[in-house]
Amino acid sequence: MAGSNAGMSGDITSVTTLFVYGTLMRGQANHARFCAGALTIESAVTTGRLYDLPMGFPAMIEADDGQVFGEAMTFPAIEAVLKQTDLLEGCGALRPDTSMYRRVAVPVVTVSSRRRVTAWTYVWNRALPQGATLLPAGRWRARSHA
Repeated sequence: MAGSNAGMSGDITSVTTLFVYGTLMRGQANHARFCAGALTIESAVTTGRLYDLPMGFPAMIEADDGQVFGEAMTFPAIEAVLKQTDLLEGCGALRPDTSMYRRVAVPVVTVSSRRRVTAWTYVWNRALPQGATLLPAGRWRARSHA
């Protein structure tokens, strides 16, 4: 299921779902600010590898040998949401080679209904930093700093 905009079937301009796996999920630090307007939120999975970064947030890399669990969200105006999440994720269209993340369209499967949809997500666009830890189960939740 790993993917990028190249090679995706269908028209990616019609993608209305966002797949999140970190701070944008329900109950996490950035959900209320960026995703409160979601029409639907479903547990979902895609292929890739997930890392916990020493900065306190996760990074997904494209890979066919792992799974990443998160949430598939739909929005009434996905373009407005993507403008905001692109800024949060350091995803710059003007300098994609130096962006922290790249936004790509990937196939995801919803956990409860097993429905397959194409969703936007963010993949890490740099070398993994020292201290990055592979999460073999593909699940991330913010660490407690208490």
